[in-house]
Amino acid sequence: MKRVLLFIGLSLMIVSSIFSISLDEIIAGAKTLSPTYQNTVISYENALINVRSLERGDKIGVSVSASVNPLYETMGTDTKGLNASSSATVTLPNDGKTTIDAGVGVTTLYDGSSTSTNLSLGASHTFDFTGYSSSTSDDLTLAQTKYSTELSMAQAELNFEKSVINTVSVILGYEKNIKKAEKSLEDQKAVVDKMDTLGTYSKTSATYINAVNLLNQLQATLDASQKQYENALESFKKVTGLEWTGLDEIPEPVLDLKIYDNGNTSVLIKSLTAEAAIEDYKSVVAAINPMNLSLSGSVKETLSDSSTTSISGTIAYAGNNWSISATPGVSITSDKTSPSLTISGKWSNGGTISTSDEDTLKTASNKMLSADNDYRDALSSYYDEAQSLSLKILSWQNELINAQASLDYAKLVAENEKIMFEYGFSTEKDVKSAELNALTAEYDLKITMLDGLSLERDLKIFAL
Repeated sequence: MKRVLLFIGLSLMIVSSIFSISLDEIIAGAKTLSPTYQNTVISYENALINVRSLERGDKIGVSVSASVNPLYETMGTDTKGLNASSSATVTLPNDGKTTIDAGVGVTTLYDGSSTSTNLSLGASHTFDFTGYSSSTSDDLTLAQTKYSTELSMAQAELNFEKSVINTVSVILGYEKNIKKAEKSLEDQKAVVDKMDTLGTYSKTSATYINAVNLLNQLQATLDASQKQYENALESFKKVTGLEWTGLDEIPEPVLDLKIYDNGNTSVLIKSLTAEAAIEDYKSVVAAINPMNLSLSGSVKETLSDSSTTSISGTIAYAGNNWSISATPGVSITSDKTSPSLTISGKWSNGGTISTSDEDTLKTASNKMLSADNDYRDALSSYYDEAQSLSLKILSWQNELINAQASLDYAKLVAENEKIMFEYGFSTEKDVKSAELNALTAEYDLKITMLDGLSLERDLKIFAL
């Protein structure tokens, strides 16, 4: 369908086209001037700051400490010296919270009799076998936040455009009503004036009284329509920040219905919520029934007159009510090597899940099932909405055909009435009536086009 340009002829215009602007210009201006829309943009920008914060996620943790004692004394003597030490701990942002420790210490006596240096390096990591991953949970939270932020802004923008379109449509509807009310009032005035001029009816007769009452009713209808029109103009100004100057051009709606197998972003967010609920359930299970393996090790070196190297480590496995660990080590000096091994275990009969833990686990399980049901419902509703929108497209296309046909017919009748009036076969009243019908049909077509543009926004929201 070619692009539709709707122009009202000079004889049918309500406002001069020199001040009229296109619908696209109205929407663009409204986005710039509307405080409501600008607040929406500000909220979106604030939301993006939160998204960037989540994207940065956990940083590598670094802790550094240092100390100096310039009045160090060796045990049992008055010999003084300098003792200085420093340490650093680095924690990696992974599930196992890998930790690396390093330290150095120096002791030197002022008389030069002794100097020693202590070096240390250690690391630890924990493996969780419950299936829970905090990084997966964080990723799901980030994805939900990002999609929700972008979806909310896109929906807000399209809904704002719809509000502008609908406000314009209401204004055009009132303009049409005013024109029809003015014509009806003019015709009835002519009837009453004719009665007064000809004197065919007494002013106390039922016919005359009814005619005057109808005239008053039509005047009241016109007054009400004009008041409603003024209110619509105020509403337009509040929504858009613009003064109404008329509508010059309406683009043809693009009614493209996009359907995806897995639904739109709203459905995707529901699926992410369901996945997050699964991770929450795993987290509860991990807390109630922990199963993890911890590994740690360290190397310490003392550099002095009698150097010593110590190597140690720990392997520990822990469950709900038991744990077992092994701590091997070795100490190496210049004259001997001393290995060591310590094995320990712990068990208690407190492994039965408490009532409180059962309730917590059941709550998490129900939340997981509920989130999955919500996702399935959202996907089903998505396809139902797709079918509904498909029917709306067909209905609007039929309305457009009828509106265009009505306009073409009304214009043809108006032209014929003008020709017949020139030849004396029609009256001025008939010509004005035909012109009013053409004007009404013009408004109806424009309103139908605006309805289509509103539907276009619904389709775009659906496709997000």
